[in-house]
Amino acid sequence: MNQVDPIRDLEEIKEMYKVLQSKSQRDYLLFKFAIHTGVKLNELLNLTVADVIASDQLIKSFWVEEHATNINIVIPEDLQQDLTEFIATEQLVTSDLLFQSNRTHKGLSRQQAYRIIHAAAEELGMVHIGLTTLRKTFAYHAYQSGISISIIQKYLGHQTTYETMKFIGISRNASKTTIALNL
Repeated sequence: MNQVDPIRDLEEIKEMYKVLQSKSQRDYLLFKFAIHTGVKLNELLNLTVADVIASDQLIKSFWVEEHATNINIVIPEDLQQDLTEFIATEQLVTSDLLFQSNRTHKGLSRQQAYRIIHAAAEELGMVHIGLTTLRKTFAYHAYQSGISISIIQKYLGHQTTYETMKFIGISRNASKTTIALNL
C-alpha cells in the first residue's frame, strides 16, 4: 500500500478547489468539507443533510463525538454558504445523503470518492494523494494553526502523539516548543 501525504501548500489546496469545482459542486464540497472537518471517510460518505444543518437551517459547526472527546469544528462562512446553496440547488431533504452518486442517487462508494480526489490531484501533477490525504490535510493544518498535538491525537483516535506526528508527516526534530514564563 502506498503512503499518502497531507496537502501542505495552501496554493495546492486552492488549485484542488478549482479543479474539483470545474468538475462538479459535489466533488468540490466533498473535498472542502473533508479537509475542514477531518471527518472519517465512512462518516463523510454517509453524511445526511440533517447532519450538517441545524434546526435554524444554518450550518455553523460540526460536532464530532468520538474517542471520549467532544470537539466542535467550526465550518468557515464560505463553506457554510456553499453547502447551503448546494443543498438548495440539488433540492436535498434532511434525510438525503449529502454526497450522492449522480447516477444512482445513493451514497458515493469509497472507490468513487477515491477516483474524484485522485483524478483532480493527477490533473495537477500532485503525487501521493489519496483518501487518507483528506484527514491528514485537516490534521496537518490544525497542527500548523496551533492546535495541540494531543487534541489532534484524541480527535484522530491515535494511541500516541508520536503516531499522530508520523501520520501528518511532522518529525520530532521539527516540532520544537518554547515556553517562556515570567511569573
